[in-house]
Amino acid sequence: MPTTWEKCLETLKDTIPVGQFSVWIQPLKATEKGNILTIVAPNTSTVDYLKTNLKQKIKDAVARHNKDLKINIGTEIQQAKKNTKHSTPLFPEYTFDNLVMGNANQIAYGAIRQIAEDLKKSPYNPCIIYGDSGLGKTHLMQAAGHLVKQQNPKTKIIYAPVMDFVRNITTSLRHKTIENIKSYYQSADLLLVDDIHLIAGKEKSQEEFFHIFNFLFTTKKQIIFTCDQPPTNIKSLENRLKTRFAQGLNLSLTPPELEMRAAILLKKSESPAINITFSADIALYIASNITSNVRDLEGALLKLKAFVDFSKLDDHIITKEIIDIALGDLIKPKAKNIDINDIQKESAKHYGVTISDLSSKNRKQSIVLARQMAIFIAHEMTSLSLSKIGKHFGNRDHSTVLHAIKRIKERTEKEPEIKDEYELLKLKLANL
Repeated sequence: MPTTWEKCLETLKDTIPVGQFSVWIQPLKATEKGNILTIVAPNTSTVDYLKTNLKQKIKDAVARHNKDLKINIGTEIQQAKKNTKHSTPLFPEYTFDNLVMGNANQIAYGAIRQIAEDLKKSPYNPCIIYGDSGLGKTHLMQAAGHLVKQQNPKTKIIYAPVMDFVRNITTSLRHKTIENIKSYYQSADLLLVDDIHLIAGKEKSQEEFFHIFNFLFTTKKQIIFTCDQPPTNIKSLENRLKTRFAQGLNLSLTPPELEMRAAILLKKSESPAINITFSADIALYIASNITSNVRDLEGALLKLKAFVDFSKLDDHIITKEIIDIALGDLIKPKAKNIDINDIQKESAKHYGVTISDLSSKNRKQSIVLARQMAIFIAHEMTSLSLSKIGKHFGNRDHSTVLHAIKRIKERTEKEPEIKDEYELLKLKLANL
């Protein structure tokens, strides 16, 4: 490093706050030729910041040690080419078009889509999506990357599983190229980091990530992370990182509800890799038995496809019996006690009435149907006597409860839509 620049660094350390010095000054390189001092910045964002905020202090420091030097601040032209090896491509199938919406991801979807549609005006930075494994965090994050790239192909998007980041940092430290790797990540317009919780306990990686984060945040570049828990709960994560993560938008993904799981199954069954056909009822049946996450649903689909292919079945005749055989250990009967209060709650919600309507004397057709259906399901799914069931529905007597049961039984046998409503309510209750 040129002697003049070494002396300037010592001067700048005393005149610039430590944080500003480490983010903006320390990564700079310098060459001195004749009466020109060329200061090389890792990217154009750094150049813009230096010229706007620190150029005068740099000029003062240079003049203090060599008044004859002229300053030229620019970027290292081939930097991006040197660092392309550090990139990880986005998965082509992880787009918004292939994402199934539901209560479990609705808020996160809205926020991430808003970020992607107008990256420069995003109010959510950083944005952290957290939740258990297999809930679609990576899909949602990468969908933002695809949309941003679609809108502006020149936008620089970097996707980095955090363990790739750690490996890159480790390698760069060994080869003394840490500034190159930092420059690469700092050049991002949109940085996507998967499984940020895995950086916990890795002190050097956390330190370098902290500087990269600060740089991107200061230059108003968007950052999106995924995590398996709220960042504030991560053990062995530096407090300064926790603080910065907490200042952004933290979004939770929860396991998909029954209807969403069924929709995911139907969506993924249409993909070229699966390409099998089954009805919505079959999807609901599978979804009612596999309740954990999307990856387990994908595993079940692959197992079903293998069974259909090797058994040489026509996938258009997939029945519940075939599902029971094909998925075997994945489809297990559930012994579960259903509470009558849950039955009333789900029935009222399904029919758009209130729980108090079910106990009232209101004879409106929609309320009568909801009341009779709830009574019928309570008779089937609980061990309560007819008189006890009646007490939960406005102290109705034994004969009224019996009439409701008989009426719904007749209607499920004659009216397909009533039978479908009954089956759906049972599935919802089984998955509470």
